[in-house]
Amino acid sequence: MSNTSNRFSVEKRPESYDKYEFTLPELYRKLAKEELREDDEIREQSLEQMREWIAKHPYIRKCRTDSSFLLRFLRFRKYSVPMACEALERYLAMRETFPQWFKNLDCNEPALRQMLEDGVFVRLGTDETGRMVIHFRFAQFNVEKFNAVQEGRFTALLIESLLEWEEMQIGGVRVVVDFRGSVMKHFGIWGVSDMKIFMDAVNRSYPLRLRQVHGVKFPKFAVPIVNLLLSFASSKLRDRIMCHESVESMAENFDASLLLKECGGHADPKSLEADFLKHAEERRDVILALDEMEIDARRYSSLWASRSTEEHEVEAGVAGSFRKLAVD
Repeated sequence: MSNTSNRFSVEKRPESYDKYEFTLPELYRKLAKEELREDDEIREQSLEQMREWIAKHPYIRKCRTDSSFLLRFLRFRKYSVPMACEALERYLAMRETFPQWFKNLDCNEPALRQMLEDGVFVRLGTDETGRMVIHFRFAQFNVEKFNAVQEGRFTALLIESLLEWEEMQIGGVRVVVDFRGSVMKHFGIWGVSDMKIFMDAVNRSYPLRLRQVHGVKFPKFAVPIVNLLLSFASSKLRDRIMCHESVESMAENFDASLLLKECGGHADPKSLEADFLKHAEERRDVILALDEMEIDARRYSSLWASRSTEEHEVEAGVAGSFRKLAVD
């Protein structure tokens, strides 16, 4: 990981920028070149162009300009500098527009801390192709205590923490969502506006390279709700979602070292949960410092303009494949 100095560019003087060094294993250098078109020359040129764009931007007041942060967006957009700049704009505007969801993501906040300790999330490591593997136990969300915004804030904290790993910026992430034991209330706390904000963040506003999403034992009673949720997702994301009727079916897609013991693998969730909590604590100041970034969000209000109920109803049909794949 890069150091945390000079994270905010106020005067935006080029001499204040950090000098990036590629320190990851050779697998990631190869992956970056083949999938993202990244090499030393393109990287330096693109970082310089993004910094110049930030310095001249009329609505961005403060922004991180360290290499690791900007590379999130360059890698996300495969080194198309205009698209990376657009993604950064959207990310900053999202945080300003919905601060109750995406700001003050403190791992010591009681609700976030409890979810971290409740076993909702496990980071399992990276597979042989360099992609990070993470696991959610959906039923572990305490729906008697926490609402949709708190669950969304928890997910935002996870994303910001995971993006501190350059391995994930380059290799992307494979997600397992285990729905065993979930009840209707786990899905019912999410309103339409909550779904729209959350899916926009995951799908369009965070520089997140989602490679695969594996759903396990998805309950039939929740199909209409998830159809609506997925109506806000891109076709590319929907194409990367796979539903499994059994844990055994899901497990066929992963090495045993990247499966929890409860899924027939070798990974001990308790030790991995403790490791990630330590990571979150170590990055706490960095993540809270994201709140120092500023953009004039009024210029971007149209990005989140509400759509009509009729549009929601039409779009809800796009994820119809869940109906035949869902299980009791």
